[in-house]
Amino acid sequence: MLMLSLAVLLHVSPQSPPEPTVANLGGWLTFIEPAASEQAYREIGWRNALWPAVEEARQLGRPILFWTMNGHPLGCT
Repeated sequence: MLMLSLAVLLHVSPQSPPEPTVANLGGWLTFIEPAASEQAYREIGWRNALWPAVEEARQLGRPILFWTMNGHPLGCT
């Protein structure tokens, strides 16, 4: 069974994508653009000030996601 699995894994190798050219540029642009479902976060009413968000959350009976950080977002300090 191990040999069979190894043979299948070796036979199925990932194909590298084609090089971007002028001819296939439209396909590349379509491929890399995010789908509408991947951009749903843009429709959330984000707030960047704490106290107005607290007041709004109290009025609507909703929780608050409080995001804070210290340092570079990619860990490059």
